[in-house]
Parts: sequence; C-alpha cells; structure tokens
Amino acid sequence: MEVPSIFLNRILSEMAQKNGSDLHLAAGSPPLIRIDGQFIPLIGQKLVTSEVINKIAEIFLDPDQIVKLKETKGVILVKNISNFRFRINIFYQKGLLALSFHYIPGVIKSFDALGLAAPGRNFLRAAPGLLIIAGAYNSGKTTTAASLIEELNKTKALNIITIEDPIEYLFISKTSLIMQRQIGVDVNSLADALDYCLSEDVDTVYINEMKDNQAFSLALPKIFELASGNCLVILEINADSSVRVLERILAGLAPSLPLEAARYNLADILVGVLTQKLVKRRGGGLVLANEILLNNAAVKSLIREDKIYQLESVIQTSRKEGMISLDKSLNDLIESGEVRREDI
Repeated sequence: MEVPSIFLNRILSEMAQKNGSDLHLAAGSPPLIRIDGQFIPLIGQKLVTSEVINKIAEIFLDPDQIVKLKETKGVILVKNISNFRFRINIFYQKGLLALSFHYIPGVIKSFDALGLAAPGRNFLRAAPGLLIIAGAYNSGKTTTAASLIEELNKTKALNIITIEDPIEYLFISKTSLIMQRQIGVDVNSLADALDYCLSEDVDTVYINEMKDNQAFSLALPKIFELASGNCLVILEINADSSVRVLERILAGLAPSLPLEAARYNLADILVGVLTQKLVKRRGGGLVLANEILLNNAAVKSLIREDKIYQLESVIQTSRKEGMISLDKSLNDLIESGEVRREDI
C-alpha cells in the first residue's frame, strides 16, 4: 500500500498541474478536485479508504487539535505542504473522517489581477468605519480582503491587525506595520482580540469570516465600537447580497441593542459592502462579479428607517456614484463575452 504522505503529495501535485483549487477526500470515493468551480474525479485513482484518511489527518493534527476534533467534530487549519499553502478542513461524515484541501496562492493578487470593479478602489481611501466583504463559500472573500490589506500595506503608514482563524495569507510589513493574530494560538478568543484592539493605537483591523453565530453576535458591539472611533474595520461575512449582509448584522446585534439604536449605529459607521461571486469564464478559469454598496445619504436614511429592502433600488440608480448591483455586474460580463449566461 502507498504511504499516505506520498499519496497525498502525488494527488496534490496532480491537482496543481490541472489548476485545481480544492481537493476532497472521503472514504469510499475517488479523490475529487474542483476546477473552475466544477467537481472532477481524478482519473485512474482508487477509492480512498478510511485508513488512509485517518493516517493523513494524523500528519497534521497535534494533540490539542485531536482533542478539539473529537469534541467539535471539525477542525480547520492551514499548513504548508511541499512549498504550497493549504487550508485544511478535517471533519466527520457518516461517522468517518473526511478531508478537504483549499489551495492558498503564495502571491497576493493585485486589484487589477482580481478583476475587481473599478469603484472598489474607492475602499482604499475609506475613512474609519465598517467595510464588509461578503460572498458565499469559495467566492474569494479572503483573497479580496488580502488584496485590499496588501495595497494599504504598500501605500499607507498604518498599524494593521488581522484577527483570523486560521491565518491564510501571510503579510510582510512594508509601509505599514501588520500584525496577524490567530484565535486559539496568539489570542484566546475573538473577544480578547477585539479588547486588545480597543486599547491600542490601531488604524485598521481585519476580521475573517466568523462561522460561530454566537461569537459573531457577541463580537458585533465591540466591532461597532472600534469602527465608530478612528479605526477602519474590514469584516468578512457569508452572504450573497448587500441586503442580506445588513439584515444579518442587525439580527446579530438584536440581543445587545434595541433595533432602532442598532440601525442608527449601523448607518453611522458603515463605509460600504462589497459582495462578490466567482463565475466560470468562457475558455477556462474564473472571473469575479461584484456588487458594491456605498453608504451615501440615501442609504443611511433607508437603514435608519428600517427600509433595507429598498437598498437594491438605490444601488441600481446610483451607478454614477460607483455603486453596482450583482445582476448588473453579471450582465456586463455576459455582454462582454467573458461568461456565458448558462454558467451563472
């Protein structure tokens, strides 16, 4: 039987050769890779056994993580494998371990390389407040956030702190000072990390997607406190539109603030929302579609008046200000010939 570590390196190499983004291993199935958003089995590979998966998991887990896996039934970590960086999800399904590997590029892409809509560059000049980067899983939220942070790192003298679990992209301080803190490694909890930021001279704080809804709700008042001061807070959220982003924010604040106060606070601190979706490009690869909401006077009024559902109309009528709806962004890509309508 092939040594599990050699097997893993071999199929990860094959995934890289095919420009795949993800590898999935589950007992009783062949290795599956994701290319341009589609699942494809690796041809010629045998079905993966539970024994092989267990041995691969043992390579990456330390004793504390083994305990956490048994307690929570899932662990996410980032590791370097053969000079490549991967986010690894180790979890249970049908009582057996399963694994997924997501490739993290070693080079942080520029805005131009991402294909981010030109108005998105306005966020580089954002004043203190709350900037939200949203999208579904695997929509490239973290890649966009990294690009934004790296641009700030290169062009401004800022004190930047990232709060992540786990740390994906690695930054090297340039014009700015960047400190990356991993929850459970560098700081005990998200709340503790935010308390530290509130007591320090910090210009920009990035918080990656919080998958724990309870931790998200508990963190929101502190995030609002940071954003209402002299700090730009960049927050990742899993949502597919600006309306759903703000609805989720307000729902998260409900236990700690009266709804009216939450709406007014949100209207005051919001910088904008960048929602994105990756779509299969004609001829291969993926292309980015964006929705951009900027917090102008009309948006502030709708948030305060509890009329968030009308935001889509404001986005559609505010193109000259730099806003764009996701539907319009997708239609532009179709009209330019970059994507096919059936691939959306």
